[in-house]
Amino acid sequence: MASETILQVTDLVKEFGGVRAVNDVNLTLPMGAITALIGPNGAGKTTLYHLICGRLKPTSGQITLQRENLPGKNITGLPPHAIVKSGIGRSFQITSVFPALTVRQNVRAAAISRMGRQFDWWRRVECDRPLNQAVEKILALVGVQHLAAKPVQNLSHGEQGLVEIALVLALEPRLILLDEPTAGMSREDASRIVQLLRQLNQKTGCAFLITEHDMEVVFNLAETIIVMHQGQIIAAGEPEAIRSNPDVRRAYLGTVPQ
Repeated sequence: MASETILQVTDLVKEFGGVRAVNDVNLTLPMGAITALIGPNGAGKTTLYHLICGRLKPTSGQITLQRENLPGKNITGLPPHAIVKSGIGRSFQITSVFPALTVRQNVRAAAISRMGRQFDWWRRVECDRPLNQAVEKILALVGVQHLAAKPVQNLSHGEQGLVEIALVLALEPRLILLDEPTAGMSREDASRIVQLLRQLNQKTGCAFLITEHDMEVVFNLAETIIVMHQGQIIAAGEPEAIRSNPDVRRAYLGTVPQ
């Protein structure tokens, strides 16, 4: 496991009308590692994601993104586009793609945004060699070259999940947050996603934070598992330690080992 930190969350709180959806959360994400965030529905996982990615502003606390050879950057409360620019990418449980566009056009749109060329109206994208080389590299990295010319709306659910991962990679993040990446997939498609994420982690060095209800995926993929319950972190550790933790069994799995 990587020893350096890429993200530090300190005393994070988010209140909605006096209800603490996130309650004094402290966590550290290792650089270049795969971490899973699990917990029952309503545990606060999605709210925590929204706080990290800027979709919500915290009531209190701090979120610090580490940068290579630079002091950590306080990203608390920054708007989503600023956080993306800082190096955090996110996918959603409901696939966020342009369904009528081809796979290549979807990835190209994300790359154009990352390069700041969305207002460069006079340059034909087909003639932009650096842009198109970057797009083709991402398509190959995710293994969707054979789908490049197909409209996304004609793809299977599993294939659309691959496209969404490609869109996130086009933003060149250092930390990727994935929300239920295998939701609704067959066991075969879920296994493909697990294998792909391992490969991307090794090839790109990106750190991953993944929420997932499929425990087989979680225990096969994550190096560290963080467990939330009622807005708080109740456990964090390696998979085997989490599997046997009585607090986790009681809160999430619904049983306590005898």
